[in-house]
Amino acid sequence: MPRYLTYVFCIGLIALSCFNRNDFPQNNNILAKVGDRIITVQDFIRRAEYTIRPDYCKQSNYIHKKIVLNSLIAEKLIALEMEKEKDELLASQSFHNYLRGRKEQSMRQLFYYDNFFDKTDIPDSLIKKVLPLSGRKIKVNYISLPDIKTAGEIKNLLLQNFSLSEIYDGIWPGEVPSKEINFFDKEPDEIHRQLFKDQIEKGQIVGPFANDDGSYLIMKIVEWKDEFTITEKEQKIRWNDTRNMVKEKMAKKEYLSYIEGIMTGHTIDFNPNVFDQYAYEASKVYLNDVEIKKQAISKALWEDIEKPKKIVINDKTNLSLDDIIFSYDNKEWTVNDLNQLIQSHPLVFRKRQISIGDFRNQLKLSIADLLRDKAITEKCYNLDLDKDWRVTTNVYMWHDAYASKRFITLANEKKENPEKKRILHNNLIDSLQIKYSNKIRINTVEFEDIELTSRDMLVTQKGLAYPIVVPSFPILTSDDRLDYGSKLN
Repeated sequence: MPRYLTYVFCIGLIALSCFNRNDFPQNNNILAKVGDRIITVQDFIRRAEYTIRPDYCKQSNYIHKKIVLNSLIAEKLIALEMEKEKDELLASQSFHNYLRGRKEQSMRQLFYYDNFFDKTDIPDSLIKKVLPLSGRKIKVNYISLPDIKTAGEIKNLLLQNFSLSEIYDGIWPGEVPSKEINFFDKEPDEIHRQLFKDQIEKGQIVGPFANDDGSYLIMKIVEWKDEFTITEKEQKIRWNDTRNMVKEKMAKKEYLSYIEGIMTGHTIDFNPNVFDQYAYEASKVYLNDVEIKKQAISKALWEDIEKPKKIVINDKTNLSLDDIIFSYDNKEWTVNDLNQLIQSHPLVFRKRQISIGDFRNQLKLSIADLLRDKAITEKCYNLDLDKDWRVTTNVYMWHDAYASKRFITLANEKKENPEKKRILHNNLIDSLQIKYSNKIRINTVEFEDIELTSRDMLVTQKGLAYPIVVPSFPILTSDDRLDYGSKLN
């Protein structure tokens, strides 16, 4: 089974951000050049490790590593070919909105990285203090509750010697939820603070405490254990992982304080009648969407282009696009203004599971977060982050991935047999390698040094408009020959 990783904040962007701010990467960071496109070493690793590779190249050996490189180069070659085509979806407003949204999300992440994460210094004394807890795994039973009043009532029952399981069984069907949490899991900060302390005991009740999404948690410590590092290599890895985690938490704290500062004094006044009707129409879209995405997150990768969410406004809704839905800093926003912004920045809800009764409140919070991101994006444009090579390279990655997908989709319509498709793809890529050979340069020195794993992972970033870190692996060729192009010195 594939392993799914979720990054709570934006640490997944660090692989994009490990060069000087406006400098184009030097050749030792570039793995390949394909025309005016580049593939960095970090791009290669993320595309291979942060998504699920097909069986013919999922191992860590040298042959499979060459297939991965050929596949990523093939994606760029096909994208170059698609520039000559007039494809409706590539020219669509939905695709342009998607790329703009991806670009602006990258800008915000780089703003965080350059100005907060990269500038945060962690003293060794702090790492030494945290290190003893870094190998800890804790198994908990837990109950998630909607408000502090309910949480207090449950706490009182616990004080009367009712067990957490008995309380859960009296309210909900099934067994009380349980989870194993290790020190490096990307759980909300408050959960981490409550659990990873010097003194915890088996059977201890933790909470109630507020979670990031506004719910309240009560946990029971079922058991815990510490895993110790033995070899010098393991100890070094543990030290670096601990340092990065502590650094991320400190940087995030500073960043959130900064955001609070720039948003202080800004006010949103909702028009009750219009907002209530809008929320009703939006609930038809988003309440169903949560379950659909949970069942097939990878299938949702391109839905913002091919099936963009639309809150239907027509004669039956008693709502007009020109209606004023809220005022923000004394500027009136129409329903159409809001919908236009959502086209490039899909709404992000703080709660994963939303009841019908709570949807209006969660929608208001989502709109507030949308306006917050808009303010940060404007600062990013003022800093010319839209011109930063890390942003443009990231946008090219998403553009080229979808362009190659479109090319293959159109080509596959002519061939139904899977084996014929494989032959078609390999022959196509072979011909493109020859056609563009003088425009392809490969850094063989860097390539030799790259090591891959054979683990299946799908890495996502929680709380972002576009949570999937990299496009799906391009299933374009199974060829392992590097007999084209020239060396990049």
